[in-house]
Order: sequence, then structure tokens, then C-alpha cells
Amino acid sequence: MSMFDQLPHTTSRIETFTPAGEQSIGTGFFFNFEVAGKGTMTTLITNKHVVHGANRARIYISRADGDQPFFGQFNSWDIEGFDQMIVGHPDPSVDLAAFPVGAILNEMEKAATPAYYRGFSLANIPTESEINSLTAIENILMIGYPTGIWDQSNNLPVVRRGITATPFARDYNGRPEFMIDCACFPGSSGSPVMIADNGSYAMKDGGIAIGSRFHLLGLLWGGPQYNAEGEIVVKPVPTSTVPVSVSKIPTNLGYCVKSRMIRDLAPILEARFH
Repeated sequence: MSMFDQLPHTTSRIETFTPAGEQSIGTGFFFNFEVAGKGTMTTLITNKHVVHGANRARIYISRADGDQPFFGQFNSWDIEGFDQMIVGHPDPSVDLAAFPVGAILNEMEKAATPAYYRGFSLANIPTESEINSLTAIENILMIGYPTGIWDQSNNLPVVRRGITATPFARDYNGRPEFMIDCACFPGSSGSPVMIADNGSYAMKDGGIAIGSRFHLLGLLWGGPQYNAEGEIVVKPVPTSTVPVSVSKIPTNLGYCVKSRMIRDLAPILEARFH
């Protein structure tokens, strides 16, 4: 399968439930951490605000037909004690969280409904050299479940295109973040944002490179909105699909946590689950 055929299988729709019965929808993406001497730990990466206050969750993962996805068949898996599985970034201001799903994938295998997914890894996080080679404006892809929309029959998310709205090589306002110009709606929280070029791409010196490149830049967490009075406010991308007042108007700009912050989760996950 081509890179573009595989990318829709990097995400999972996450439905969360609080003890009070409130339901929210967000996006998670599969990320593999290599644990020395113990193999691979597969996790779902998302935002803290997607999973905050939830004690139960449901995730959706496609089924495998050999080494291909079994379109029309997928696993809907309920997770109890969900709040005990969450690992948040140690910096309270970084809206980043993860939870392990390796045991769930094993259960699916034992149930004769093996999962089909594709996971990112630390190798997909751009190095300093790769970051410095990026231009100030890059084309990006974002994959997720805006307003809860998905192809339920085939368990496929929605793919959107946009551009970096701020240079990725610079930390936006001194934080480990960057901005994108892309339509960002409820349910998009946690969506991976990436550069995925196939065939050719523009280089910083103005030339054109022949070939492909792939970088996981980060994940969406929120965006600026303006209200009916014209005041600009910064809000996390909502996870609830309940209709809200139209006086809060998105600007089609999104704030994203930089992917390098995922590295900080590795030692915490290893200490807790190994």
C-alpha cells in the first residue's frame, strides 16, 4: 500500500464518557515506542482535554485481512478504568496525553478479530537538521474526525489539507507549538498534523527535490475564535458534538503541540506499564 493509502489507518476515533454520563469525541493516533529489551509499546496519542474526566472510553480499530485492511469490518472496543491508563505530559501547559493499547490489540488477536493499524514512531519526528530544511510555509495534512464525521462503514477518518501558518522552525510565542491554516472543528482535537510529500517538494533554496518525505509535525489542540462582539479568544478544539452557540466563530486556524514533546512521554509510560 502507498503512503497515502496507509495514513488513514494511523488514527482512531475516541469516544469518552464521564461518570456523569457526558460523552465527547476526539481523535487519537497510534504511536510505537521501542522499549529496550522488551519490544514495542503501542499507544494512542491525543490531547489531555480529550480524555479529561473520563472513566470509560471506546476506540475503533479496523480489522486486518492478512496484511491488508478488511474494509467493512472493524473493532469497537470499550475500555473500563480509562482514567487509570492515561499518561499526561508533565508540563501542565502542554495539551498532550497517551494511553497504551498493546493489551487491547492482543485481545483483538485472541478474539480472532486482528487489528489493522499503522503507527508513527520517534523516527517520524523531524530532526533539528530536517526542521531547519523546512520552508516557512509548508503544505500539511491533518487526519481526524471533525464534528464526529467519519466513514463508519469502513472505519475511515477525514483527511484535510492546509499549510503551516507559522514557521515550524520557530516556537510560536515561545511555546513548543506552531499554527496551521486548516479547518479545525469539534472532534479534530488530537489529530496528527504531518508533512507528506510524494514525488517532489519545494526546498528552502528555492529548488525542487525529487522524491518523497514524511514528517510528523505534531497534533492539534485548539484554536483562536472570535465572538459576536469581535473579541478574540483562544479555546481548545471542543470534543462535544452537542450544538453550541453560533456566537463563537472559528477562524480556521489551529494551535498544534510540536511532536518533539511526545519524547517526554516515553520514560513515564515505560515506568508505569513495564
